[in-house]
Amino acid sequence: MTTTALKKWEVQRRLEEIDRQLYWAGSVGRTDLIVRFGISPQQASADLKLYLEGVGETIRFNGSIKRYVPTDTFQPQFIQPCIEDYIGWAGEIGHMVTTVPLPFRSASVVTLQALTKAIHQRRSIEIRYRSLTTPEGMVRRITPHSIVFTGTRYHVRAFCHYSEEFRDFVLGRIVETSTFDDAGPGKEKDDAWNTLIIARIGPHPMLTATQRTLIEADYAMVDGEARIHIKQALLLYLLDQFNLFEQESARPASVQQIVLLNPEICQLIRH
Repeated sequence: MTTTALKKWEVQRRLEEIDRQLYWAGSVGRTDLIVRFGISPQQASADLKLYLEGVGETIRFNGSIKRYVPTDTFQPQFIQPCIEDYIGWAGEIGHMVTTVPLPFRSASVVTLQALTKAIHQRRSIEIRYRSLTTPEGMVRRITPHSIVFTGTRYHVRAFCHYSEEFRDFVLGRIVETSTFDDAGPGKEKDDAWNTLIIARIGPHPMLTATQRTLIEADYAMVDGEARIHIKQALLLYLLDQFNLFEQESARPASVQQIVLLNPEICQLIRH
């Protein structure tokens, strides 16, 4: 990166910070930029001036707190506000969003590195994989193409040369990796990976009208349903996460607040 490009990137980051302070925190001042980026008061003033030139009267200076605050017409200029943006920014400035601790299935970094090398070099790799049927481990050759995080565990999507089909291998169950070799079929041949499925979810039918309205708002439903576009290869994990299998719709509405509106897609899951 050239010096000029670097300076432009640094200025861009500071303008984004002003946006975030105004949108998420409700005000911004020179100190925010000085502390965050280690710049001089003069540079912070210049950044604020540059920002002000672009937003006009949508922010104003509040003399009582000596900070700029947004007006009702303010709209961010350099960020796209979303919950992911806030979570990332809050963590950087020391306001980490608290998450519920869940059991986490570990994965060896050494194993991950071997798999990512195979993915990027388009090679196959030999692994020893443990499962409930072979807890001592079984040697397989796989051609991996993608790493997947389900929310509680990581797995690798790969063509298994032993079973001659695409499968998911939990990273924590790969106890050994060894030689690379020629690749088998790649991602473009993985039909379940390349096929998009629409999972339609809606409020449990036994909820009251008022309760259904609440659930519809929770899940940003439109006309009583939300449509989730997901790879067929990942459908199992979505349905399992929210107990959306067809047989689960008989659970009490107070427990099973959402249901699968097109349960026929369960037939697409490879067991």
